[in-house]
Amino acid sequence: MKLGMPILFEFNTIEENLKLATELGLDFVELNLNFSYCRKEMEEGRIAELLKKYPLQITLHFYDEADLGSYPEVVEGYLTLLEKYASLGEGYVKMINFHNNGGPVVTISGRRNYIYEKEYDSYIKRLIPAFKRAKDICEKKGIKIVIENTDTCPGASFLKDVYRDEMNAGFHFNLDIGHDAVMGGWLHELSKKLPLKFDEFHIHDSDGKRNHLALGEGTLGERLKAFKKMAEENDAYVLLEVKSSQDLKKSVPFWRNL
Repeated sequence: MKLGMPILFEFNTIEENLKLATELGLDFVELNLNFSYCRKEMEEGRIAELLKKYPLQITLHFYDEADLGSYPEVVEGYLTLLEKYASLGEGYVKMINFHNNGGPVVTISGRRNYIYEKEYDSYIKRLIPAFKRAKDICEKKGIKIVIENTDTCPGASFLKDVYRDEMNAGFHFNLDIGHDAVMGGWLHELSKKLPLKFDEFHIHDSDGKRNHLALGEGTLGERLKAFKKMAEENDAYVLLEVKSSQDLKKSVPFWRNL
């Protein structure tokens, strides 16, 4: 099991993040393409040199809004960006994380309705081949991919079918425990029925409504021990996905003492 942190909003350079990770005795930092300073420094070719000073591993979070089940023109744009950043990250990025995107929503009388659920057959025929292309792009650069659950699609029961079909297509996953808590814990329950392979865990506390809380400041409590055991059994990358240096300084010893 490897323990890491995300790049932080409060910082302006990747080196600041690497320095904090080193001070906390962490194994890796997850870069994030949603941050312009991350994109800029990758494009400038600065990361490999920084890693000589800070001998850490690197993972990468792809764009939050990337939807590989969307229309072909949209998907091609994201795959072009993936080609770019996978190439820039060759040699140091170990893993790229993608969101399982719930897609467009139509709200009727206050109820969320998912277009992908209504059009599931055509949707899944776009999604699986697109993820296979993404996996091929990454693996040619020596990079693994994982697919993460989000908290943006409450009531989207069709996602259980998505996970089944992605699993059957050979994909591995990232279990974000805070997102899952906000969504009622359905993915953790599904993992007890399907042999989903989790190569990464995003760990943060949640009170059932909010997430990305420092460990010990939500209501997950004893369940955190079970997730730590799962991560150890999967020899996974564990990202303590709290979003400030102060919360990290609280959460790292909390996790280690579980």
